[in-house]
Amino acid sequence: MANKASAVEWLAAFALRMRSESESELILSAVDSAIQETFPHYLADVEVHREVRAATRAHWLGFLAVIGRTQFEARPPTEAMDGARTVARRGYGVDMLLKTYRAAQRGLWRYITQVLHQQIPDPELRGAVLVIFWEHSTQWLDTCLDGIVAAYMNEREHHTRNFDAQRTEIVQAILRGEPAPSADSPDYLGYPMDNSHVAIVLWTDREVPARHATGLLREHASHIAYALGAPPPLLISSGVHGLWAWMATSHLPDIADVPVPPIAHIHLAIGTPRSGLAGFRRSHLEAGAAQRIATSARNTSAVTFYRDVDLVCLLTGDGDIDSVRALIERELGQLADRSEPTARLRDTVLEYLCAGGNIDATASLLGVHGNTVRYRLRQAERRLGHTIESRRVHIELALRCLSVYGDELLPAL
Repeated sequence: MANKASAVEWLAAFALRMRSESESELILSAVDSAIQETFPHYLADVEVHREVRAATRAHWLGFLAVIGRTQFEARPPTEAMDGARTVARRGYGVDMLLKTYRAAQRGLWRYITQVLHQQIPDPELRGAVLVIFWEHSTQWLDTCLDGIVAAYMNEREHHTRNFDAQRTEIVQAILRGEPAPSADSPDYLGYPMDNSHVAIVLWTDREVPARHATGLLREHASHIAYALGAPPPLLISSGVHGLWAWMATSHLPDIADVPVPPIAHIHLAIGTPRSGLAGFRRSHLEAGAAQRIATSARNTSAVTFYRDVDLVCLLTGDGDIDSVRALIERELGQLADRSEPTARLRDTVLEYLCAGGNIDATASLLGVHGNTVRYRLRQAERRLGHTIESRRVHIELALRCLSVYGDELLPAL
């Protein structure tokens, strides 16, 4: 007959085994899946997802540290408090915070039930362990939620009173497609929307304390603006470890001039320079897509340019018609005008690429002489401003998309 002492002893040994990185990753995946089932779009927010995973890991390790003790004590981890503050800053309601934790609890329980059935053949011992695990996990969650909700409410109250909250609401409305406030409006941001824009998402690793992260990111954003010859940037806090920034210039800036962060734990994701209100939105979408790629990679680079990962973004979930249209405009340049001679050049380049770069095969497919193909390719490269080979994959993808969707994706006259 299994007793409580045997179950506690088993749980103490279990806690030691489950603290490994590989086991923790399995728990994180189980919790992610449960949250994803409940809120399909929630974890698509990179900043929130990072905070959720950090909080989950901290909860799990903290829970394991006490589950095998006779005196069980629950304390909310710092990472969980930071996560609650980020959720508040992003404008999510407290109900979303609570539902997230309940979904996470379901994911954990589902995973642990499977694990215990695999590891404990004795049904009596397994039942005793499950009872203690359920009691302790429920006590842990209920106790921690008191502090977590308090952190959320304090942050929400502070943020609501703060001027930054108003700016955040205005910017998020613009990103949703609403018009920008005019210069004589009380909601005017003091930022020139008619200029060219570079959007940058900045964030820090968890090693940087939350109380220092925002200051470091704001300081580096100012350095970037100076390097690009821009006035002070428009800055919006995206969480306790994140910042959204826009740099406005009178010309399309060279983003190669963006300085690398001064410390290893700061990261940047940079959109393509674009003009006007549509460019303000599009560059930010690109920066967010680049951040998703950067944070999902095993080794996060200090700086990730959207232009370097755009194909990966298109292939892994960030693709839409506007993204494809932007790819065509950027990659084809003057080769994207709507004239019949230019269309002939595009067709020749696509056939050439599909033929593996074989001039004779291309000529045969088009029913023209090989010299005609060579001439058209030279004309195309003159319009591109570089060789076809230097951007071969990007050009072929742009042309293939254009062949599917037709002239509707070409820039307007």
